Amino acid sequence: MKYFRDPANGSVYAYEGDGSQDAAIPDNLVPMTEPEVQAHLNPVVVPNAATVDAERDRRVDAGVEVGHVMFQSRATDRENIAGAAQLGFMAMVAGAQPGDLRWSNPDQDFAWIATDNSLVPMDAQTVVAFGKAAAERKQALIFAARQLKDMEPIPADYTDDKWWP
Repeated sequence: MKYFRDPANGSVYAYEGDGSQDAAIPDNLVPMTEPEVQAHLNPVVVPNAATVDAERDRRVDAGVEVGHVMFQSRATDRENIAGAAQLGFMAMVAGAQPGDLRWSNPDQDFAWIATDNSLVPMDAQTVVAFGKAAAERKQALIFAARQLKDMEPIPADYTDDKWWP
């Protein structure tokens, strides 16, 4: 590819390197040097609070693993998990016993759908533990992000798993 820049507005245009599009290149475009092309193709991202927050949010929404099973954890999923955990706790207070999968509906075992679309049966105690684990995961990510944002400078590899629980 051949890269050209419009000096009037900074826009970058790419054309085939074989010369087949040379006739279509406007006269006002300036050829870019190899360092300019590399800088354009590989922009340097300077980490800041917003980029750390974006990585935190991506991880919060990327799923939560509980008992070696991965579950979805987008905002609506977290709301549903918290609601189910509350119902599970109310069932426990009302006497739901461990192993009772019909704590929510006497005609149907309670199950949660994992990210692989499998059904994971859960008694009330397991649903409460599931809700607690999901909340703890989100909180751990929030605190990890806070630690990163407090660093000066924020590490360039802030997206590396080593910074995140």
